[in-house]
This record gives sequence, C-alpha cells and structure tokens, in this order.
Amino acid sequence: MLSWAGTTEMDPAAHAPRVWFVLDALGLVCATATWLLVMSEGVVLLCAWLLPVRHPAYSLVHGSLFYLLAFLALASHARTMLTDPGALPAGAPARPGPTPGGPHCPLCGAIQPPGAHHCSVCERCIRGMDHHCPWVNNCVGEDNRKFFLLFTLYTALAALHLLLLLGVPALRAYALGEWNLRTTVQPRGSLVFLFLVALKGFLFAAVMFTVQIHTILTDRTGIEPPQRQRGAPGLVSPWMNLKAVLGHRPSPAWISPFASPEPRAMSLQL
Repeated sequence: MLSWAGTTEMDPAAHAPRVWFVLDALGLVCATATWLLVMSEGVVLLCAWLLPVRHPAYSLVHGSLFYLLAFLALASHARTMLTDPGALPAGAPARPGPTPGGPHCPLCGAIQPPGAHHCSVCERCIRGMDHHCPWVNNCVGEDNRKFFLLFTLYTALAALHLLLLLGVPALRAYALGEWNLRTTVQPRGSLVFLFLVALKGFLFAAVMFTVQIHTILTDRTGIEPPQRQRGAPGLVSPWMNLKAVLGHRPSPAWISPFASPEPRAMSLQL
C-alpha cells in the first residue's frame, strides 16, 4: 500500500479522502529537494544580494516580491502533494469478461470512467489522470490539477524574477565596459549557484506550465492519445475547459492555492 488516505465519520461523502499522502521513496526525495532548493534560493538571495546592496527600498521591494512568489509556489506544491488527485474506490480485481457498470481496472478493481487510468505508484485509478509527478510526490489528476498548474506558474515567475535580478546588472556592467571576459573579477560562487538554480527552475517550470495550459485548453491529459474520438465526452470550448479546472467564474480564487475549485460536474453545468 503506497498511498494513505483518511476520512472523517461526519463526512457525508465518506468515500472521498480528506487526507492524501503517497509513501514513495523517490517522490519523497524529489519533493523534499524541491522545498530545499526554493528555501536555499531565499537564503542565498538575502545573504548574498539583498543585504549587501544596502538599499532598504530596493531590498524590500525585490525581497517581498520573491518571497511572495516562493511562498505561493510552495503552498501550491503542498496542496498538489496532499490533495487526493481523484482516486476511485478500489475493489476486488475484476474477472475477465464484461462487467456491469463499465470497465473494471484489472489491478485495483475500480470502475473506470472515461479519462481514468491506473497509477502503479499510487496503486489506485485516478480520474482525469495527467501523469504521476515525483517532484510533487503525487499524481496530477482531476482534483489537484489546479494546484499543480499554480505550482508551475509561481515557480516560473519566482525563477524569472531571480534571473532578471541577477542578469540585468551583469548585462548593464558589460555594456558599460565595467566587466568583460578578460576581467580578473569573478562573481561569487553563491550568486552563480543562485543563477543556475533559477535558470533550471525557470526552464522546467515554464515548459510544464505551457504543457499544462495546452492540455487543459484542449481537454486532454498527458497520457491520452493526441486525437479525441468524435462524440467522446468533452467540453465545448477552451474557455469552458479552463473554468472546469480553475473555477466556474473568474475571480482571485483562480490564482490562490488556498481556494479549492468546484467539482468538475458543477463546473460543466455553469
């Protein structure tokens, strides 16, 4: 049993997990590394850049912006990791042959609606499964896709802010002739580390965010075939597809990792 979920007796929908956590060694290592990298960026930025410049307004503005984005990124990561992605109730493995109520998963016995797939790490079938991401130690599915999208968005924005914060002064100094390839002055190792981590984080998060936006707007997942069958269940427009993930009406809750989206069925009706 690699995943753990708990419910409360007072919950009328007792089959819906209130707490979700995947016990996977690789996922725990990757998720911990993600938090350590983001927090180490914050420490290095403060000690090697914001404090030495000795301009309170500059440090306050850029520090506040980065730490806000980093906080939102980690909050989104935590919501993605600890939210049930849409696990279907498991049952006895189905016997060969047709069964009532739809196809059964031969591994966990769950009745699979369209778009559901079995995850070998979570050992459950997940509604609207896009992929299993070790960096969030969870599947990305119908019920936590918004949080994963926000995680990639805020990670990309925080990394881009660092790249501009470090890169613009270097380019300005190079343009003014204050630094060139023959200079004996070398940048501090901490700032090189910060720049490289930010560059890697930006490339990874920006690509993932772009992929997620494309698949959401086209109502696909990462493991579905490129072309949907005509007449298959789906939404009528990219705008409706986006609202099904973020919420039925545009609001600040769309960009908040603390606001849970409405159930997909409700979003389809509104």
